[in-house]
Amino acid sequence: MTSIDLEPLDIDQLTELLAKAQTEMASREKENRTKLRAELERRLTAAGYKLGDIFPELGAGASSSARRKRPAKYRDPQNPEQTWSGIGPTPKWVRAILEERGIDMAAFKSIPMYRIHASG
Repeated sequence: MTSIDLEPLDIDQLTELLAKAQTEMASREKENRTKLRAELERRLTAAGYKLGDIFPELGAGASSSARRKRPAKYRDPQNPEQTWSGIGPTPKWVRAILEERGIDMAAFKSIPMYRIHASG
């Protein structure tokens, strides 16, 4: 791996570099997941199955009355009472962070300070 000299960079430049690296990481992870899913679907189809046969939770889905509230995955560091599951409409506090930092959603979701770490 090539070594990068970070010494001459100021805080703003380091923050920008970090955001770009996190965005790139998230993009590559998404691409890897997409490729893996396609490979799984190909292999399952060859064996006569569908993805929903093996993973029923990915099937047609339950009715809206059977859906349960999803646990929070993200927390606003400025106001810890504000949380988000990562699914559904993007809260204002998340949109504000995306705009302030100039990052996309994939980068936001990969930044540890916003994640709620599950215990256990």
